[in-house]
Amino acid sequence: MRGSVLPPAALHQDALAALEQARPQAALGHWRQLLLQDRAAVRAHVQAAAATLAVDPLAPLRRQALGLIEALLAGDPGEAEVVALGALLRGWGELCYAEAPGRALQHWERAWGCGRDPQLALHLAGLYRRLGLGEGASWLEDAGGAAAARPAAAAGPVALEPWPSSPCAAQACSPCQHQPAPDDPPLQLWQVPGGRCWVQRHTNPWGHSHGLAVQTAESDFLPELCRRYPWPWPTCSHLQAHRDEALRQLGWLAAVPAAAGGLPPQVHHAGPVLAIAELSGELYFHWQLELLPRLGRCWPELQRQWPGLQLWHNGGTGPWVAESLERLGIPPERRICAQQVPHLQAELLLVPSFASAFGSPAGANLAWLEQFWAVARTSPLAGGRAGATTDPPLLLPRPATPRRALLGLDAAFLPGVASLPLGPVADQLLAVAHAQRIVAPHGAALANLIAAQPGTAVLELVNPAYQPPYFAGLMQRRQLSHQVLPAADTPWPLQELLYEGPLAFPIDLRSGGSPAAEAIAQWCAAHA
Repeated sequence: MRGSVLPPAALHQDALAALEQARPQAALGHWRQLLLQDRAAVRAHVQAAAATLAVDPLAPLRRQALGLIEALLAGDPGEAEVVALGALLRGWGELCYAEAPGRALQHWERAWGCGRDPQLALHLAGLYRRLGLGEGASWLEDAGGAAAARPAAAAGPVALEPWPSSPCAAQACSPCQHQPAPDDPPLQLWQVPGGRCWVQRHTNPWGHSHGLAVQTAESDFLPELCRRYPWPWPTCSHLQAHRDEALRQLGWLAAVPAAAGGLPPQVHHAGPVLAIAELSGELYFHWQLELLPRLGRCWPELQRQWPGLQLWHNGGTGPWVAESLERLGIPPERRICAQQVPHLQAELLLVPSFASAFGSPAGANLAWLEQFWAVARTSPLAGGRAGATTDPPLLLPRPATPRRALLGLDAAFLPGVASLPLGPVADQLLAVAHAQRIVAPHGAALANLIAAQPGTAVLELVNPAYQPPYFAGLMQRRQLSHQVLPAADTPWPLQELLYEGPLAFPIDLRSGGSPAAEAIAQWCAAHA
């Protein structure tokens, strides 16, 4: 019938429209057709997701999705599948509620069409009140049988978190991603007597830094030192609007008592503290290319001026952080990790300005990193290469992870491939320095290209839905021969059911399935 001849994208849009119209069984029917049309790809995704459940922070949700997908593959959807879809949508809504309430609202409104319950009514009512739709919120509470759970008037007004207002897609904005980066901003030092620094963490299982703030002793924000997701590219015409919105959200959080979910109590520190933080600073990319050079460029001079200087940072406790700080000569007793002390006030707070636009590492940062890790511009590492370069391509692998898993990349597909050793950063950089050809899925390991020799051929593998140019400046500085190759598209139903967003979509390299798969096969054959 009509649905059977529609292109996959159109059939998927019909499924979403059916969900919006509270016809979940029809939506599931459309998705079943799509799953059956692309059964091989679906099976590869399902197997990869199942294989990482033991290390997946979202394992309960992922299991629900896998169960629903298997049911759709097995037969036509019925009432049981509608109930399962409603439960899954409620779970996805709860996951993204704090950081992306608009997406949570979409999930929960779709779940409402699958079946009503008091808890879902309260979820939706809360979002409607934040949007200023009080009448709709009251109706939802009554319709869902949740009126008794509404706050009593005698309890006083409830402070509603401001609804986020984003003037554009920020980091997801494709036009801004490809605009030339502006000149590097200068590195300046702020001295804030009695200053406060703090991080706002994601409420999801990863708990990465979602917002950063620096305030004076009088609690005034220093806008130049504050950031919060979503944060735009440096060429965005809405940059000031994003800054204003970040301060509005951070200001609301700072005003909420700790007992009501606000900031944890501040820890007072007698003496000077150097504060270094970045959005998602716990991740290797942001630590290595943005946070570490910002620290290293100012630490030697500052610790000479203040011999007892302490360091507060939000890089987390990864082994690469400890290795970097040891190399800088900062002993453990002078380190304060924001994971243990998220809110600090210092007698004297020292804060270097952001030395680069978020996601676009500055040239000065890259130059410092080359010196710090003993990387030369014309030879891989200080002292030159020891012996011949590796002949097989070097793979920068991703660990067993539910985010951007590699599908179809194995020894048979890349014969003789060498894999980047896991371990100290210095060892990883040495392996990269001796490689002539590098295959790398988009991810943090690409930060190790700071050691790649000029002319090295790099194939960056991406999912078509997620390919931000975070490494463009690094590729240009190291004069690398860089290709970005899209893998196969993620099947439409899995985008809605199995994954939290494009950031998690696997990189599907199964033979014959994409330009990336074909290019790798040709590339390896030519260099065999």
